[in-house]
Amino acid sequence: MIYKKYKNENYNLYTIKTDKFKSCLMEVVFSKPLDKSKVTIDNFLVENLGYTCKKYPKRKNMVEKLEDLYAASCYSVTTKVGNVLFSNFILEFLDPKYCDKNYLKDVLELPFEMIFNPNITNNEFDIKTFNIIKNRIRASISSLKENVTRYAIQESLKAMDKDSPSSINSIGYLKDLEEIDPETLAEYYNEFLKTCTCDIYVIGNLDMEEVNMLINKYYRNRYLSTDKLNYFVDNKPVRKVKEQIETGSYTQSTLIQIYNTNTFTEREYNYVIHVFNYIFGNGSLTTKLNKYLREENGMCYSTYSMYQKLDGLFLIYVGTQSKYKDKCSKLIAKALKEMVKGEFTEEDIDYAKKALLSSVKSSQDTPSGLLDNYVFNSKLGTPLLKERAKELQTITKEEIITLAKKIKLNTIYMLKGNENEENWI
Repeated sequence: MIYKKYKNENYNLYTIKTDKFKSCLMEVVFSKPLDKSKVTIDNFLVENLGYTCKKYPKRKNMVEKLEDLYAASCYSVTTKVGNVLFSNFILEFLDPKYCDKNYLKDVLELPFEMIFNPNITNNEFDIKTFNIIKNRIRASISSLKENVTRYAIQESLKAMDKDSPSSINSIGYLKDLEEIDPETLAEYYNEFLKTCTCDIYVIGNLDMEEVNMLINKYYRNRYLSTDKLNYFVDNKPVRKVKEQIETGSYTQSTLIQIYNTNTFTEREYNYVIHVFNYIFGNGSLTTKLNKYLREENGMCYSTYSMYQKLDGLFLIYVGTQSKYKDKCSKLIAKALKEMVKGEFTEEDIDYAKKALLSSVKSSQDTPSGLLDNYVFNSKLGTPLLKERAKELQTITKEEIITLAKKIKLNTIYMLKGNENEENWI
């Protein structure tokens, strides 16, 4: 595997040459500071650009072109990454050695046609495509409450701090959506190109010099943003734990607890937290949370914990009944206290390490797994997979105990179910 960076005038290209896969993957990643007032139009624009373009003005034309390119896949997605918004244009395609002579040229050109040759006429986006995307986004925003877990986590983050970037809904907001029209979207397109930095990542068994030459030809953005991106959200600890209860029309209640992890060291947030979390709440059925909340007391259908590195937060989720709120909280506190006191075995640690190493190995078995690792390595200094595997094996019990002492409760949020919730458990 050969990793190389090409520094070009208005973007950087990162290539990973490998013959491990029969397919190739390219991601064009636009990055900009997260802005709640613009997240809706950012999402709208990127989804619109990924649907049609001037050269392929109807979705049917785009689908036919992808079929001609040996069933290539090309799509766009926006993602909130801490305090930054990623807008990704993703191209999956066959290794050119199996295809026609000009295949690489044709397939690499497509995403840049989508990005730089949008379906705009008379300073307005095509109205038919515009309405399709607007209805799709409206449905996604409106359906947020239908996913009880996602909605509860979103609302718990707002309860923690409604002004924190962590609480922003990356899909967008209905009020902002209704204010967007084809003309304002076209105007925003130019602002988007001016305010984003761009990095391009390519993995596959390709002639990367030729790839660099072709992308240089197809990349047509003359702007270069000089904004320095700060990915980490500074969510402050609290002196007094916040509590909020909301009532919904769900068949179960959801308890979310949010903890601050601001004082973690680099080694702790890259490695130690994952071993801790596997033992505590995000591993197999042997985790402490599952043992106390589900097996021994039967108070929940599911429970898990997750670490949000860039937000400096650790979240615990419990699907339960509202009457168990206080008892669940006590048992969660008991499980965390046991981690602080070192009441877990070396066998627990070894089991966690083996599971995590297996996950690292699996990430190396797909182009997307490998590419994502290089994306976050280049942007955040996240360890590459080989380094991660090596360091995970060196984590000690003492390090896990030290980390556990740094996890501080910030917010307890409960989304109460309806009167029939007792029937589900």
